[in-house]
Amino acid sequence: MREYLWYIVCAVACLVVLVVLWPSEAGSPEEKAALAEGRVVITYWDRHTGHEYEARVKLIEEFNRSQNQVYVRTLPIGSRIEKLLTAIAGGAPPEICSLETAVLAALASQGCFTPLEDFMAAEPYLNEEKFFPHVWAMVRFDGHVWAVPTTTDSTCLLWNKGAFRRAGLDPDRPPRTLNELEEYAAKLTVRSPNGMVEQIGFLPWLPWDVTHMWGCLFGGKWYDPATKRVVCGNDPGIIASLAWQQTFAVNPASRENPPHAIDPTMVSAIPGGGFGEYQSASNPFYTGKVAMITEGEWQVEFTRKYAPDLDWGVAPIPQPEGAPPVAYSPNAVVDAIPVGSKNEEAAKVFLRWFYSPRPNGGASPASDYNYDIQNIPPRREEAMQERFTGHPKFRVFVEQLLTKPAEPYPAIPAMQLMSDDMERQRGYVTLYKITPEDAAHNIEADTNTELERVAKVRGRAAR
Repeated sequence: MREYLWYIVCAVACLVVLVVLWPSEAGSPEEKAALAEGRVVITYWDRHTGHEYEARVKLIEEFNRSQNQVYVRTLPIGSRIEKLLTAIAGGAPPEICSLETAVLAALASQGCFTPLEDFMAAEPYLNEEKFFPHVWAMVRFDGHVWAVPTTTDSTCLLWNKGAFRRAGLDPDRPPRTLNELEEYAAKLTVRSPNGMVEQIGFLPWLPWDVTHMWGCLFGGKWYDPATKRVVCGNDPGIIASLAWQQTFAVNPASRENPPHAIDPTMVSAIPGGGFGEYQSASNPFYTGKVAMITEGEWQVEFTRKYAPDLDWGVAPIPQPEGAPPVAYSPNAVVDAIPVGSKNEEAAKVFLRWFYSPRPNGGASPASDYNYDIQNIPPRREEAMQERFTGHPKFRVFVEQLLTKPAEPYPAIPAMQLMSDDMERQRGYVTLYKITPEDAAHNIEADTNTELERVAKVRGRAAR
């Protein structure tokens, strides 16, 4: 109940913002001309900003020029969930919105989106078999398909070749096992004469906490779709992954720590906390303050933009011996139609255009969009296009999805809560406040409690 009250408070607070942000009835000469032509004008809310939003705008402008029936106006809203909730509750949502699958899973359970399975089944390029299975699982749950996947990701190991050279390591040979990853991390960690860490070799949670990923790579199981319960509490792979992360922090109560461990004061170090800002030239990986990281394919574009002289490599992330090979692809950005959209059919006209090959046989606008922002298309055939597989670095990311089963976040209403709890519990483990076993149990209990609460709310709403 407190959560829903908080949503209501946020919604009220955002009303003024929406009034300011909402486009006028005909805000541009092009839109006025479209209205004069008798076109249906629809609104698209984009969760992207910056150059990613600009790439979307160019394609929407192409759509507007391509026909004379529908005109799309677009607005960069970002990922603020309360803005969308306010619009839906007020009966004035956009016709289409892009959002991440964590938000989709949370809001679809509250009846915020229009099911799209019939529409997508009738479209030759939106059938289930076109998509990577793990991506389809992110949008199909509770008996419906709730959105069209637009982008997906793949996580790999990135290393700074200059740092490798300075440490006496072969710059063209990344670590291939977890033991090698630990050895390299120790050799790449540089300390000043007074013991301060000047360069971090590797931390499993930099630049982001990826506790979910490490659990999957260790062969663990977080969630059981058959029982719809989180089941990580006693999973040996999950517990082992948390224990492994803990080894990267010095235990203040022990005199025997592995050589790759760093001082506890560095455990909470994140980009922006003295190490540099993430989306800028001062990113700690670009400046050499962190020698190895796990990151996604967007770094091909980010490094070109922010660190064009960086000499770096990309490789699959090492897994424990005996663990089944998996790729890690946690999220997707999707297009959904909110409940209450005034022109649902016009929205589908745009979606049909965006995800279909161009009439001249060219690539779909969705594929072009992924290429422009250097994300991976969620449809296998498009991901295999030469422009994605021909780039030597980008190809490594794509090959993970083409050759291994991929692990995403489970499509559950408590996905964001679970993710936040993973980070919190991992932090307690790496600060030696709780054991890995306790952390796994806490994540299971906390998430299942939230799932039960959501189920009760939905049950009351259905009565």
